[in-house]
Amino acid sequence: MRYPLVSKGAVLGILFSAAALSVNAQKIEEQELKVNVDKISNSTEHLKNLQPVTFKYDVQKYKHLKLPAGEQYGFLASSVQSEYPAMVYEATKMYDQGKNNSKVARYSEVQSENLIPVLVAAIKEQQAEIELLKKEIDLLKKKSK
Repeated sequence: MRYPLVSKGAVLGILFSAAALSVNAQKIEEQELKVNVDKISNSTEHLKNLQPVTFKYDVQKYKHLKLPAGEQYGFLASSVQSEYPAMVYEATKMYDQGKNNSKVARYSEVQSENLIPVLVAAIKEQQAEIELLKKEIDLLKKKSK
């Protein structure tokens, strides 16, 4: 290497920049960041209305969108929209249509990861119901003796 001091200086500059960024980082408390926090209710009822599906993207017809090939698991955006409208968004992908010409494709997508809190809430609802049913069974067993 012809300029060893230049490369060492560049590395030191990057390290100092990274250190400065971490020192100047603003710490925001979760309670300040998230507003209108509320529990998820009736999740089991809403989930019963969703229809999980398998599907394949038409990668031949829509090559320009570079969609994943093979079998996919998910939901149709149209069915999720009625139960959880905030989980459906309009995705956009820009693609070349020729020399100096680009187009934008728009289609509905489901933010599947947002279903995780709903699934946890549904499990908790079901578990509470199971515990209640267990108590009822135990009570009935005691009465029948």
